[in-house]
Amino acid sequence: MKKFLSLLLAAMMLISCVAFAENILEADPEEVMTFNRKTPITDWEGEWVLAAAYIGEDFADENDIDTFGLLAVPEKAVTMTVKALLDASATGSDAGVMVDQAAYIHTHVHDIEATLQFDASITEEPATLKLPWDGWDATKDEEWTGWSEGATYISKGVGKLSKVAAEDKSLYFGQITGVENEAISDENMKYMGMNEAGQLIVCYSDDNMVKKDGDVAFAYIFVRAE
Repeated sequence: MKKFLSLLLAAMMLISCVAFAENILEADPEEVMTFNRKTPITDWEGEWVLAAAYIGEDFADENDIDTFGLLAVPEKAVTMTVKALLDASATGSDAGVMVDQAAYIHTHVHDIEATLQFDASITEEPATLKLPWDGWDATKDEEWTGWSEGATYISKGVGKLSKVAAEDKSLYFGQITGVENEAISDENMKYMGMNEAGQLIVCYSDDNMVKKDGDVAFAYIFVRAE
């Protein structure tokens, strides 16, 4: 009975993931690739599964790629675990990191670390993404009002990856999507953020996506594993 329930649960999870992927592929690509810049990074924590990929039309034209827009990917080709970790520089200190030199404000901050596991047919080696607290736009806004020493600063919006630890820095984009192109394989995944639908995006872009929306060259779209 327990074995039957386990198989049933696994089947339900697979159906759920397939449904998510189908919904994304039917969505407006521009909406999928628009970031929610108010989402705190602590909302990113959890287990994720790759549901779709994306290639920008302009990037495709510039690099003689015939395929663009939202792309289907093999089921469970990539799973990802995301953690928001208190920055090590805050450990053992009540002050934390100086985030505003002019106002001499110290605060506790979070970094993001993500671990990706690939299907064995792709690679057996996991990949690690690291995104430090200062990889986000720290421009002051109304939320800074009333801050004090020792408070906690939660980064929001899109962050720039400081490290992509993988044999293939594009995270095997060509192998997973079937779109093999030197312009893709030569680039590292560069940014990470959440869109309005709560999907997590890992992407490359020539634009500074931390500051404002631009043209995404290629991307992975992850949904929460259920």
